[in-house]
Formats: sequence, structure tokens, C-alpha cells
Amino acid sequence: MFAKLFGKQNEVSIPEQLYDAVVAQARRPELFSDFNMPDTVMGRFDALALHVFLFSRRMAKDGGNSPIALSQEVFDLFVADVDRALRDLGVGDTTVPKRKKKMVRSFYGQIEDFEAALEENDLNTLTGNVAERYLSGDMENAEKLAKYMLDASKTLQQQEIESLLAGTI
Repeated sequence: MFAKLFGKQNEVSIPEQLYDAVVAQARRPELFSDFNMPDTVMGRFDALALHVFLFSRRMAKDGGNSPIALSQEVFDLFVADVDRALRDLGVGDTTVPKRKKKMVRSFYGQIEDFEAALEENDLNTLTGNVAERYLSGDMENAEKLAKYMLDASKTLQQQEIESLLAGTI
């Protein structure tokens, strides 16, 4: 009612639609129960960062300006969400930028850890990197998570870029 009075729209932008879909996937309970991702603040951040990475990787595969620009908008929403979450957790205003910078650096670390193994479909290397990065050496669950990552990457790659540009994953 008030939105109509004040002319505000409740429409969700395409980047927001995509980011919401990425967040929903990253919050699936199976990541924490079946793959043993730590169900902690940092574990949930890692799950979200992983899914943002997989989405960004898919968008970069097309190489055009529109997919890359849209990927950047989704990444910007991710960074803003990290900022908001830190503040919600009570991190002080002067500390938020430092923490956020560290967390964003962690996001970029995934590229170094996972990109080549995903590109080469190398389950063994990916498993080792996942075990080291997320699961404290738990190779059994790391292999399951690595297979999930390979499957998710393939599924994203099979989606038409037009569909993604329209906000549908």
C-alpha cells in the first residue's frame, strides 16, 4: 500500500534475481549435512563465495560485454551483502573494511585454487584443493564436494546465456 503511495517499485532487478538464486543454492542444507561444509559464519560465507565464483566463471566463459557486466553486478551485490552481514554481526565500522577486504581476497583465492582443476575436469586436484581450503583435510567429503562443483559448473555451462542474461538460472 505505501509503495503505491510513494511510487516505490518492488521489482527485483536481473542482478538481484541472479544473486538471490545463487544465495539460495549456497544455503542448501545438503552442503553442510552431506558435504560437511562447516555450518558457521565463515562456512556459510565460503559456500556463498563458492557459488558466486561458479556463477562468475560461467559468465566469463561467454566473454561478451553483457555477461561480464552482469557478473560484475552480481559480484557487487555479494560484496554489499558481505558488508551488511559483517555489520549485522556487530563488527565495528572501522573494522568492516578490513574484514571485507580479507573476505573478498578469499573469494579471489578460489580462482587460484579451483579454476585450473575445473577447466581440466580434474577431480583429484580439485578434491585436494577443496579438502585443504574448506574441510581440514577430509578427503571423503572433499571428493563429494568436488564432484558437486564439477556438476554445478557443467550445469551452468549448459544454460543458455540469453536465459542467464534474463535473470534465470
